Amino acid sequence: MFFDYSYIDKAFINGRIITVNDQDDICEAVGIKKNKIVFVGSNEEIKTLIDENTEIIDLKGRAMTPGFIDSHYHPILSGFMNGAIIDATYPKCKSIEDIKELVRERAKVTPKGDWIKLWGYDNNKLAEKRHVTLEDLDDAAPDHPVQCMRTCGHVCIYNTLGLAAGDIKTPEDIKRFGEGEIEVVDGKFTGLTRDLSAFYLWSKVKYTEKELKEAIERANKACLEGGITSVHDCGECDAPAYSMMFKAAKSGWFKPRQFMMLHSIFGKPFSKEDNEHFLKLGFHTGIGDEHFRIGSCKFMVDGGSSGPTMATREPYSHDPTLPRILSWDREEVADYIDYINRHDCQATAHAEGDLAVEFMVEGYEKALKNHYRKPEEHRHRIEHCVIVDDDLIQRMKAMGIVPIANTHFIPLNGSDYHRYFGERINYLFALRSFIDAGLKPAIGCDAPTAACDAIAGLDGAVNRIDRGTGEVCGPGQRISMLEAVRCYTMNGAYASFEDDIKGSIEVGKLADFTVFSEDILAIDPVDIVKTKVDYTIIDGEICYKRGEN
Repeated sequence: MFFDYSYIDKAFINGRIITVNDQDDICEAVGIKKNKIVFVGSNEEIKTLIDENTEIIDLKGRAMTPGFIDSHYHPILSGFMNGAIIDATYPKCKSIEDIKELVRERAKVTPKGDWIKLWGYDNNKLAEKRHVTLEDLDDAAPDHPVQCMRTCGHVCIYNTLGLAAGDIKTPEDIKRFGEGEIEVVDGKFTGLTRDLSAFYLWSKVKYTEKELKEAIERANKACLEGGITSVHDCGECDAPAYSMMFKAAKSGWFKPRQFMMLHSIFGKPFSKEDNEHFLKLGFHTGIGDEHFRIGSCKFMVDGGSSGPTMATREPYSHDPTLPRILSWDREEVADYIDYINRHDCQATAHAEGDLAVEFMVEGYEKALKNHYRKPEEHRHRIEHCVIVDDDLIQRMKAMGIVPIANTHFIPLNGSDYHRYFGERINYLFALRSFIDAGLKPAIGCDAPTAACDAIAGLDGAVNRIDRGTGEVCGPGQRISMLEAVRCYTMNGAYASFEDDIKGSIEVGKLADFTVFSEDILAIDPVDIVKTKVDYTIIDGEICYKRGEN
């Protein structure tokens, strides 16, 4: 590869350059020209490439890594928070009354009949230690349909008008949905819906183009502040979202590079229609350019981990009576994976519990037997992959499946996970086991469920501490800081077929970097939460500098 070395545009010197190359080299300096890396080496060596036109940035011993890649993110949904959707997260909402007050205030400025939307309450942290109810929401806003999503995104409370928007008016109407999806107690709705029913009702909620654009702008700011230079968009509000995210990439008001999966948050029929339309046209994963690419064909097998609603083989430890939701059965999963694989596209699915992961692994085995593709050709994924075991890991290794872990969840929910799953927590977000087996796990925040923040993801991977209670959660799955950086960079690039252009700091690759306030390899790992992102750099442009944005 030829570069004009007569000068370089920017020189980063005196750094702790974590290259994430094959040798895990640590260097001092990086030089870039336009949007590419043209030099990696020592302070002395780079001096010969600097002239009066070169901008010199002294890192002063700080760590520079390849730009962090969030491999599971929902930009629009995340950006809706504090905009189209009211933020009801803890500690903003510490009680049911706090939530009701937010609804009352929004009702004052919302035309009757229009939706009021909230996201983020956590029943485990509310003073009442219970879910919001239909009666709570009806009391606060009797003239508006209300959607109040739990933090996990898999449990949602709707009031009477909200349920009616989906033609759910009497307990008899729940027969259209799966067992346990719509809660009825003593012959009355509680308002609680789970997974497919919650997503179906979500499809009745409307968002304006202005709300979508504002959401993307908020997400852009959050990514840059969090040190994120690329995202794998794992699903939004169907067709308008695809169009808006493409426009955002082309216009430059969403800076991070996008790998946009075909998946609708509105549920199974919507996602199937999107995927099948794409495949029938003969399109493939990877269409696009380095700023916007079409990603995986995605579907959703089970529920969430923090509700919990995910499909585990054994009942939850804290309450064996809770439903464990499956949106697809075993045969459907296998057939659908086979369909995607035969079209030479990358398949992935939301699969959290070990039963759902088992369905995925079995489906991949059958599909690759019918239409074999090498691991580096298909790079099939499993999103979340929360609970596994040794057998599932070895079967994933045999096929080269890429697990995507949401380590951000551990600092938020670690103690709840221990209560929900007992000893199974020792195989929860099992990065140590994945890496030891030779897999290439990547990391994603799943915002708005957790913040799009590189430091939080590193903390969850390296320390596995519930930052609210101090409880250590499955310490046997801890990985080193350097391993966590690789998961967040090179492995993320591999998961989107882009490891040839990004994911490491090497000559010829895109000039995407994250710069931290400390040398993250030298500090006590527990103190990673005290570290800040100082710079986020995309295409050689400083898109975020702490204290100036």
